[in-house]
Amino acid sequence: HGDASADRRYLVVPGLISGRIYAIDTKTDPKAPSLYKVVEPEEIAEKTGLGFPHTSHCLASGDMLVSCLGDREGNAKGNGFLLLDSDFNVKGRWEKPGHSPL
Repeated sequence: HGDASADRRYLVVPGLISGRIYAIDTKTDPKAPSLYKVVEPEEIAEKTGLGFPHTSHCLASGDMLVSCLGDREGNAKGNGFLLLDSDFNVKGRWEKPGHSPL
């Protein structure tokens, strides 16, 4: 969003079934993308209580917002969002406690 110096080098791939979030480096060698990092479902569940990551969105802050379809127990809540920092570390939930975006 207006930051010409921002480096868009990673493809963020949420794994709906595996529960993982994959960060794929597409800049180092565009003809042979490589796996940069995997965020494991256990870390996501421990820090946020969420599961089933679905869609990722890059934020102007450099963080990433990932929508999740359920909680760690497999309940189809469909209303959780987790935040990742620019190095794909789980920061926590996006929504305020007790405030569902739905």
